[in-house]
Amino acid sequence: MNGAMQLPTPPASALAEPCAVVYDLRIDGCSDKSYEDAARFSDRLLAEIDLCAATATHAYSEYVRAQRQEPPRSLGEYAIDLLTLGLVVRRYGRAAEDSPAWAIKLARWLFRLRSKQVWIKPVADLLRAALVRLFLLPPMERGPREGTWPLERLPRLIAWLQATGEFEQEALRIEQWRSFFGTLPSPEALHWIETASYLFDWFEREAEQSLGAYAKGVPGFLATEYASRGCREDQIFCGKSPAEYLLAMVAAEIMNQGLRAEFDRTPVRAVLVPACLRGEQAARCLARVSGVDMICTACDPACAVNRITRRMRKVGAQVYLVPHSTGFSRWLERWQHAPGVGVVAVACLLNILPGGYEMRSRGIAAQCVPLDYPGCRKHWRRKGVNTSVNENRLVQITTTPAIRRESAVNVL
Repeated sequence: MNGAMQLPTPPASALAEPCAVVYDLRIDGCSDKSYEDAARFSDRLLAEIDLCAATATHAYSEYVRAQRQEPPRSLGEYAIDLLTLGLVVRRYGRAAEDSPAWAIKLARWLFRLRSKQVWIKPVADLLRAALVRLFLLPPMERGPREGTWPLERLPRLIAWLQATGEFEQEALRIEQWRSFFGTLPSPEALHWIETASYLFDWFEREAEQSLGAYAKGVPGFLATEYASRGCREDQIFCGKSPAEYLLAMVAAEIMNQGLRAEFDRTPVRAVLVPACLRGEQAARCLARVSGVDMICTACDPACAVNRITRRMRKVGAQVYLVPHSTGFSRWLERWQHAPGVGVVAVACLLNILPGGYEMRSRGIAAQCVPLDYPGCRKHWRRKGVNTSVNENRLVQITTTPAIRRESAVNVL
């Protein structure tokens, strides 16, 4: 879309600093081209996966529908599942294999404990951060494991993913692949694991050439801001490679396509936006809080959330503020059993794939729009920068040719 309305760009002085933004979807101040590039590359990716692994993705799709009672998904989504398998094997397999078993077990237990007991969360997170820093991260410095990944090692890889607390949804997908591989002769299962690894290597190489400009800030961030942080709970989340950002770009395109027909049938829309869009206005925000809901009250005419809320209201959609990605699941619970509601989630690129997986698993008709760039203090910047989203893209994703009811906002 030419002439898309964009939020104000951070001051030039801020962008001139090293690692001011980790990824940036904007070209000449606009992110329209990033969506075109992601769509174009997704076609290439799906063609490559179909060429190399069509037999596996079709058999896997039939297995999860018949044996796991999973509702049908698009073939593109099953292809992303296979690529996710390749990602975790290549990127995290060595760490899972070389990390002490006791450290993995203890980190998993702490993560489950902090999820159930809110009062112990600070202590559990501190202990988990130390375990990750001392025992789970160091093996990653040795690089990917060479040779065939043994099928019997998949449970350990799944346990490692769960121990980090950053791959809950991905671990569920890898568990499904592990279960599926159990129905195959061992040589065939090993062949498909090798194929998944090859496909991720292909993706990493080709995506860098086609989309790498959008994640060019990642190496600088890892070498400076990230390297100086020490022991933190988000060290694996923030330490992800450029390829994982680029995979999120492509996954957003493919998952949106797979869910579009279902989303178009919903008469009511809800839009979830991260609180970081408020930027400097956050400290003065007068959003109305009711339970888990945070609703904009238009206290600041210049606030991006205020502007988005007004635009969404015109198309019959309600906007909700999500303070942090950790609260995302709470917002989804209300719509899990509301098939008439379509949910649009705006999120940082690294939250796109797990968020899409969770909405899909909950049966929510959803779409996603990535932030043009991240800037929250929690993960990316000590002082933080104002973030933005392509508002025209958000309106386009949210609306459909169907006439929206004027009362839709009040239905939620």
